[in-house]
Amino acid sequence: MMPELNVLIADDEPIARDILLAYCARIPSLNVAATCKNAVEAIAALSKQDIDLMLLDINMPEISGTDMLKTLRNPPMTILTTAYAEYAVEGYELDVLDYLLKPFSFDRFAKAINKAIDKKELKNDTANEAPVTDKALFIKSDGKLVKVEPDELQLIEGVKDYVKLWTGGNSYMVLSTMKNMEEQLAEYPNLLRVHKSYIINLAHITEVEGNMIRLGKHTVVTGNTYKDVFSAAFSRYKLIS
Repeated sequence: MMPELNVLIADDEPIARDILLAYCARIPSLNVAATCKNAVEAIAALSKQDIDLMLLDINMPEISGTDMLKTLRNPPMTILTTAYAEYAVEGYELDVLDYLLKPFSFDRFAKAINKAIDKKELKNDTANEAPVTDKALFIKSDGKLVKVEPDELQLIEGVKDYVKLWTGGNSYMVLSTMKNMEEQLAEYPNLLRVHKSYIINLAHITEVEGNMIRLGKHTVVTGNTYKDVFSAAFSRYKLIS
C-alpha cells in the first residue's frame, strides 16, 4: 500500500500556494496538513504536528527557505520550489529531495513526489525490520561510557573543542563540536539549539525573560539566528496570563 504523506506548503505567494494545493489534490497519497505564508509559520507548524514532506519556497520575507532549513535539527523530506535557478546548488547542499523551478508542470511535480513516496516506503520498511525501543544515551567522558536518559539532560554547552553536558546533578565533558552533537541528538525533539554555544532541553525551562532562558541554576541567551526557532518551539506550551 502506498504510504500517505503529511505535507506542509510554505510559500509567500498566494497563487503559488493555490497551485501546489491543486497539484497535491490530484495525488491521493498526499494530505496537506498545513499551508504557511512564511518560514516562521512553517517552523511553528512543524513543532505542532508530524510532517513528512515540505514544499518549501526559497525566496520568502524575513527568513528564506534555505536559512530555515539550516536551523532545523531534524527536517522532514523537503522539495524546494523557487523562480531562481541560482539557488539550486545551495539547495542540494542541504540534502533536499528535489528542486522545482517555477513555473513547473504537474508531471514534473509528480516526479518529485514519487521520490518522496519511495523514500517514505524505504523508511517504513527499515523501521519494521529494526524497531528501536531504548532511547538512552551513552556519553563517552573521562575514558568511561556513562548512561544518561535524554530527559535528564538539561543543557549542552560548547566549550572550545569540547561540549559540556549538564544533567540534574552531574556534568560531563565530551570531545566534540556543537554541530556534531546537534546532529547526533536530532531524534530528540525536546533538545533544541538556541545559540551557537547552547542546546537546551525544553522540558527543563523554568523561566523565559526576553531573550534569557533559565533552566534551574543555568541561564542562557537565545542567539539571533535561533530566536524564531525557539519561539516556534516554545509556542507548543499553553500560556496563562
